[in-house]
This record gives sequence, structure tokens and C-alpha cells, in this order.
Amino acid sequence: MLAFTRAGLGSLRFTRDLDITGDVSAVKLHGVGHRHCPLHAVPAWARPLLAGTRAHHRLTGRPPGDSVFAPVMLAEARHLRAHAGRLPRLDLSLPAGALVL
Repeated sequence: MLAFTRAGLGSLRFTRDLDITGDVSAVKLHGVGHRHCPLHAVPAWARPLLAGTRAHHRLTGRPPGDSVFAPVMLAEARHLRAHAGRLPRLDLSLPAGALVL
């Protein structure tokens, strides 16, 4: 989302399931106090990623009014930070084709 909206990380905090169109072609971001709430087109490459994010949000049983990106916000991402800390120790030199069976 940050790549195609050029929004700050704080804007993700307010993005809800309700702000993503049914076909995942557009998303509305919210500013502080809802003074600036632009609608952004979602590029084709980002749609599967955003659809997966929304599916995960729904599967966790969170209401549509809750933040879709809450699990990745700094306060709730201890497990993601721990995983990111292990990445430099992993051997990621294999080409991506080697990962597909």
C-alpha cells in the first residue's frame, strides 16, 4: 500500500475492511481527524496482496470496522520483527525458481 499510495505508515492504522472495494480495485485511506481521505486505485500487482490481507483480517474474526493492518503495526508486530531479525542468518541466495517444486 505504501508503494502505490505514497502515504505514511500512520495512514495504514486507520484503513478498515470497509475502505477496500469489493473487487480490491480501490482503497480509501484516512488522515488524522478524517480531514484528508483520498481514494487510491490499487494496481493489478498489488490486488492479490491486498485481497490476502483482507482475507486474513476476516478469518481472524475481526469486525469490518477494525484496522486491516493492525497486526503489522509496530505495537503488535513482535513476531514479524523477530522473524525479520532472523533473515540475515538465513541462506537466501537460492534463485526463486528453486523454491518451486
